[in-house]
Formats: sequence, C-alpha cells, structure tokens
Amino acid sequence: MRKSDLIKNHEQFDKSLARYRQFMEKIVNAQRVIASAEEKRDIAESVILRLCAHWEQFVDEHLVDCVNCDHLKLEEFLGVNIQKNPSKSLCQALLYGDRYRDFHDFGELKGFSKRVLPDDSNPFLAVKEPHWKRIDEVYKLRNYLSHYSAKATRSLHEMYKTKYDMTNFLKPGHFLLAYDVKRFWAYFDAFEGASRDMKEWCQR
Repeated sequence: MRKSDLIKNHEQFDKSLARYRQFMEKIVNAQRVIASAEEKRDIAESVILRLCAHWEQFVDEHLVDCVNCDHLKLEEFLGVNIQKNPSKSLCQALLYGDRYRDFHDFGELKGFSKRVLPDDSNPFLAVKEPHWKRIDEVYKLRNYLSHYSAKATRSLHEMYKTKYDMTNFLKPGHFLLAYDVKRFWAYFDAFEGASRDMKEWCQR
C-alpha cells in the first residue's frame, strides 16, 4: 500500500480543523465585534456544518485513495475485473458512480468501508470508539441544523436525554456553548482524534 498518499490526505483536513478551532476561540472570547451570545451561537452552529463538510470531503478522498492502493475487495464486491493500477478517477467512479454517497453515521461508513476494503487495508477501522461516537453526536446536530425536520429534532432530543440526561430540548448553539464550550471543544477533539487514529494506522 502506498501509505504516503494516505498520510497526505490528512494535511488539508487537519489544517481546516486547526483553523476553525482558532477561529472559534476568537469568537468565544470576543467582546466587541461579536459581543452577543446569540451571534456566537449562530457562528458555532455554522462551524459545526463546516466541520462536517470537511470531514465528508476527507472521507470521500480517503476511500478513493484506499481503493486505489488496494482494489481487490472492491473488485469482489462489484463482481468486475479492475485493471492492475486503476486511476483515482476510475476508483472514484467505481465507488460512487454519478451520485454523492452520504454516510449518516460512522457505523454506516465503517460498514461500507468493510465491503470495499480488506480489513488490513482499511484505516477507518482504526478510529477509536470514543472518537466515532462523538462524531455521531455531531451528525445529529448537523442533521437538525440542515433542515429542522421533526425526525431530526426527535433524534437530537433523544441524544440529549440518553447521553447528557437533559429533558429540555436546546438549540445546538446553546448546547455547544454551554459549560464553558466544553462540548464544542470535545467535538473538535473527536475529529482530530479520528484523523490521528487513522494516521497512526498508516504509519504502523
């Protein structure tokens, strides 16, 4: 496996995480330009959506590069013969066709990766449970923020109740910035931790 290619994939994702963490630290501490709590909550919600977008871009690119390194399981999954050194564009087409593949939680991503990658060529399996569980929480927030649907509201409220023992529903901005922003920083830590787990797997 060409491990250096996989390590390089992390650079842009890790830079984006660091940039948004620094940005949010400025926002949280701002007293002049962004002084109101409501504006800070709006920005926190926007940053959550951007973190998810960067994660999805990273996952998409990483799956393609993993298949580019080892395509035998994908060949078996699709029931086709794939040339010995497939191009990245061919790997992209075989994985996704003409549509965007949306993973609603980490279990769905892990399940798909196991269908198209051998276990010993699958860095997604290296992501530790505390990290992917937090990422799943972020996606409940993201789904609510994306469309405010009744289903997304119920799912988010259920997370509040089971994970945080909260009976009242809070808008994500309130939830993220409560308790000295600890929850928000924990979500940054989860994405950073997932990237670190995968890099350590690539460097073994």
